Amino acid sequence: MTDRPKKKDQVNRAARFPIRTAIHYRPEGKDNWHTGETENISRSGVLFNARDLVAVNTALELTFPLPAEIGSEAGAIVLCRGHIVRTILPPVSDLPATMAAQFNDYQLTPRGSTEPKESE
Repeated sequence: MTDRPKKKDQVNRAARFPIRTAIHYRPEGKDNWHTGETENISRSGVLFNARDLVAVNTALELTFPLPAEIGSEAGAIVLCRGHIVRTILPPVSDLPATMAAQFNDYQLTPRGSTEPKESE
C-alpha cells in the first residue's frame, strides 16, 4: 500500500470535541468579559456562540472550564490568549453569532481562582 498525496485543500485538523460549556472572552486590553457557549473545543482552538461579535483577527483572552473529555485536570480553568479566525452571522438577528478562535497560548488554573465578571 502506498501513501497517497494529500489534496491541496485537505488540512490536518486537530480533533474536535463537541463540548458545550460556558466561555468568557474579551478583546485584549479591555476590562469587561462577555459570555458565550462553546460548540466544540480542540487543542488548537474553540468554536463558540455569543451575542457580542468580535472582528476577525482581533486578539482576545478566553477562559472556560476544562472538560474531563479533553484533559486529565478536570476542575481546572483554561485561560488562553488567541485571536478570532472566523465569524458566522446568524440567519436571524436575535440569535447569537458563531466565532472561531485559534489559541496562541494557554495556562491552567484551579477552579475559582480567576472567575471573570460579565460586562454589564
